[in-house]
Amino acid sequence: MCDFQKCSTFNIDNEYYTKKEMWKNISHLIPKDKIIYEACILNSNSKSIEYWKELGYNVVGNKEWDIFDEHDIEWDICITNPPFETIIKQNILKKLVEWDKPFIIVMNASNTFTSYLREIFKDKFKDLQTIIPKGKILFEKYDIENKTMEKAGRTGTPAFYCIYLCYKMNFKPEELWLI
Repeated sequence: MCDFQKCSTFNIDNEYYTKKEMWKNISHLIPKDKIIYEACILNSNSKSIEYWKELGYNVVGNKEWDIFDEHDIEWDICITNPPFETIIKQNILKKLVEWDKPFIIVMNASNTFTSYLREIFKDKFKDLQTIIPKGKILFEKYDIENKTMEKAGRTGTPAFYCIYLCYKMNFKPEELWLI
């Protein structure tokens, strides 16, 4: 077991972007008539909006919008990959719970064991579900020099496992395990 607090080479990196295939893996669960809000792309190189549109969805979001600012937009489901940094992630989770609308977010699986997750969701655990992917969720990194997306990490496979944390999605139990 790794104690990340004692690991001198472990750095939090908020610039992991979800690959199109990882969104495609859950697209069969998202009704096409719902408007997706991609809320966590502020000042980023994320292609999530483009990917969801390529998959045939109506998506709203803007790389100039901060999730903590109010925007006069209509949406049905927030689907996003929030920054991995704990404090930022906690504040985003609190905002999502405050909105009390359906969401799906990518999270490191170890977050499910944290006390902050229990505190944030308190009496709302009945509305939480976890989609378990087959294998690891893959990410992209933006190569500033070449201005291209490339595989994240040396092998393209992260050292950690992630899940899709869902709120008020009401999936059937058999839909929670991707095959």
